[in-house]
Amino acid sequence: MINPMEKKLFELKITDLNQQGQGVGRLDGQVVFVDGAIPGDYIAAQLVEDHRQYAVARLARIITPSPDRQTPFCAIAERCGGCALQAMRYEAQLVLKRRHVVELLARIGQLPDADNLVEATLGMANPYHYRCKVQFPVRGTVKAPEIGFYERRSHAVVDNDVCGIGHPVSDIVRACVRDYITRFAVEPYDESTHRGSLRHLVVRVARQTGQVMVILVNRSTTLPGTRWLAEKLRSAIAAFRVTPDEPAGAFALTSLVLNVQPARTNVILGAKTILLDGQEWIEEQLLGLKFQISPLSFFQVNPEQTAVLYDQAVAMAALSAQDQALDLYCGTGTIALALARQAGSVIGVEAVAPAIQDAWGNAERNGLSNIHFEVARAEEWLPKAVAEGSIHPTVAVIDPPRRGCDETLLEALKAVPLERLVYVSCNPATLARDVARLAPVYHVRKVQPVDMFPWTDSIECVCLLTRVNSDPPTGQI
Repeated sequence: MINPMEKKLFELKITDLNQQGQGVGRLDGQVVFVDGAIPGDYIAAQLVEDHRQYAVARLARIITPSPDRQTPFCAIAERCGGCALQAMRYEAQLVLKRRHVVELLARIGQLPDADNLVEATLGMANPYHYRCKVQFPVRGTVKAPEIGFYERRSHAVVDNDVCGIGHPVSDIVRACVRDYITRFAVEPYDESTHRGSLRHLVVRVARQTGQVMVILVNRSTTLPGTRWLAEKLRSAIAAFRVTPDEPAGAFALTSLVLNVQPARTNVILGAKTILLDGQEWIEEQLLGLKFQISPLSFFQVNPEQTAVLYDQAVAMAALSAQDQALDLYCGTGTIALALARQAGSVIGVEAVAPAIQDAWGNAERNGLSNIHFEVARAEEWLPKAVAEGSIHPTVAVIDPPRRGCDETLLEALKAVPLERLVYVSCNPATLARDVARLAPVYHVRKVQPVDMFPWTDSIECVCLLTRVNSDPPTGQI
């Protein structure tokens, strides 16, 4: 172990990044994690924490910068918890993310040929201002409100005015809300004492339709001056120009909503919403389909890369009119609707009832009648449906949360004679665990990483598996 009494600087070569975006080095055989360091950096560091298995150090200075190091584009990049990789060239991030997927599949997924299975990461041509949903914690005082982001590994708020990854309209909105807080003496929330009123500001922007939803998350059901705020937002958003050369009016306030969260919790949104102005939803278009987004609906925050991700999933599914497809963990039915344009029939399964209500509405909105939705836990519904003989799927798409699939569901999938299984994953570690559990019944044919969140350590993947002894779909390999 590093001497815990030693506070002098020590030199360290950074060779990797961990899943939290920290630089990784080794000193006397012990792993050391350092915020702000990237692979290739040679740094001077100071010990902060010393544990049996690892140590945490502070970046004191960079002795020799990595060839992949660049100047962060955001003034608060070193403090903000939103973007861990701003100091790394974007092209290098894409290479690193692929390598992490390969390593996890080889180690956890028990795939010795992982390097041959994983494609190059699909990134963005313009990896800025891609987030169409931004959540700002509100802190500070009436006279000096703080509307920003949490500091790394902290709930202290880093206040700022401009975000390089959020849609620019979100910055217009929070400027209006700052004025509103001061003008109407709306007390920002204090997490430590559970006092105050306004807890969060959530902004959702539909890029294709220009519709904007603003959600004020408050401790109680009342807020003063909301009519004034609605007019201020309406005027400011209407005046916004994407570029100085483009006309104003591309975006409009469509929905202003009060969400009530009275609990002492880290969960941002409460169950109750009150419409303050406009309508209760906004509409977005994706993959040539229309989707209704309500305040509590899940919808991917990067629509450009979501289209890339889902295009990959649909291509791997390789559907025809003879196929019955399952979409498990279907949410509001985004993937299911895309599948329904090619499959004979689609069944979407989701445990959250309001999401299924939105899914039915989305199917009707897009004129798709060959699709059915079930409110159920996928791991409970699938074994029962198979036992009853009520379904005969040839293809399944699964899009589980970060924790991955329930083992009961994986066992049920192994019992279903699927020709193709497409796994959409937001966590390559649980993807790797689950493909190991699906073996030897299913064989991994291809893994496609997609960079949904540039400048962060997150990576999404689409994985094609086929039943052992079955041929891969034409054109997929």
